[in-house]
Amino acid sequence: MTQTRAEARLTSVEEQYPLAPSVLDADVYRDPARYRRELEDVLFEAWFPVFPSSDVAKPRDYVVWDQLDQSVVITRLDDGTVSSWHNVCQHRGARLLDGSGHCPTGRIKCPWHGFVYDLEGVVGSVPLRDSFDPGLLDGLRAPAVRVTEWGGWIWLTLSDDTPELLDYLGVIGEELAGYELDGYTTQYRHSVTLQANWKIVVDAFNETWHVPFTHQDTLGGVVLWRDAALKIASPHSWMTLPVRGLTDRVSSTDHRKTHICHYLAFPNTIFSCFPTHLQMWSAWPLSPDETLLCAYQMAGPAPAGMTDEKWARNNERDWKHFLDVLLEDSEVINGFTKVARSKGFTKNMFNTAESRLTAFHGEIAKRLR
Repeated sequence: MTQTRAEARLTSVEEQYPLAPSVLDADVYRDPARYRRELEDVLFEAWFPVFPSSDVAKPRDYVVWDQLDQSVVITRLDDGTVSSWHNVCQHRGARLLDGSGHCPTGRIKCPWHGFVYDLEGVVGSVPLRDSFDPGLLDGLRAPAVRVTEWGGWIWLTLSDDTPELLDYLGVIGEELAGYELDGYTTQYRHSVTLQANWKIVVDAFNETWHVPFTHQDTLGGVVLWRDAALKIASPHSWMTLPVRGLTDRVSSTDHRKTHICHYLAFPNTIFSCFPTHLQMWSAWPLSPDETLLCAYQMAGPAPAGMTDEKWARNNERDWKHFLDVLLEDSEVINGFTKVARSKGFTKNMFNTAESRLTAFHGEIAKRLR
C-alpha cells in the first residue's frame, strides 16, 4: 500500500506518540490548596501573551490586565517601548486604572487621595507630602512587572527569575517565528467562562482523538486526527495535524505550510496555526472550578491571488467555524463541576495519543513546592 505524504513524515521523522500511558489522581483538578500552589509555583513563574500589541498602538495608550488575582497596567511610552506595573496605589491600595484608554498628560492620578503616577508607575506628586515620612516617599513607585513585545503580542511574567522570553519559549518560539506574526493583525476576539478547573480546559485542547466524537460535524471531515504527530519540547508541547485537501496538495518540506501546527506555550496558552492565519487562546484560572477562556483570531496579508475582500470573508468564515467548535467543547467542559467531587471520579487515564497531557501534568508536578 502506498503511503501518504503525512504518513511518510511520521514514520521517517519521529515516533507519532512519544510518551507511555499514565494515570492522574482526580484531586489534581479539585484540591483548593493545590490550586493556590499552582498559581504561585507555576503560573506566576511563566510568560504569558496578554494582549495584542495593537491594544496599545500609540504612545500614552494603556490597557489593564486583570487575571490570576493580579491587576497590571501596561502603557506605551513616548519612545515606543512598553512598561508594566501593578495597578495598585502605594498609599492605601486603591486601584488606579480600569479598562483601556489614552492618557494624554502622561499623569495617572489615584482616584482616592490624588497620588500621581507617571506612565512607568513612578510617583511624581503626593498631596500633603510634608505629612508623610519622607523616607517612605523616596523612590516610591508601583512595583514593576517584567514585560516584552514579541510576535505581535505583549508578554508578561510575574517573576523576576523566569528566563528571558525567547529562552523560555525555546523550540516553540522558533516555530512561531516562522509565521512572521509581527505582520498579522488581530481581527476577532471572544471570551467565555467555563465551569471547570483550568487544567481540564488545557487538557481539552491538547489532544485530537475526541474530534470524531465531539466535533463530528465541524471537524470530522477536515482534520486527519489519526495522523497527528505529537512532540514534547519541555515545558511546552506541540503537534502537527494533517488537513484534508491541504497537506497532500501543497508541496513543501515546511510543516507550517502543510499542516495545522498546534503549540502549547506552557502553561496555559495555545496557538493553533494555519499557514496564513491562527487562533490563539489562554485559559485563565478564576477559581478551582472556574476558568476564563480568552480567544483571538489573527491573520496575515491576503495570500497571493486573493483579493482583500475575499480574504476578509474567509477569515470571518474561519472565526465562525472556530466559535462553533469552541461551543461543542464548552458543552463537554461545563459538565465537569457537576462530577468533580463525585465518588466515581478518582483518576484520569491518559493513553499514548494523550502524550501531551502526560507531559503537561508532569511539568506542573515538578514545579510545585
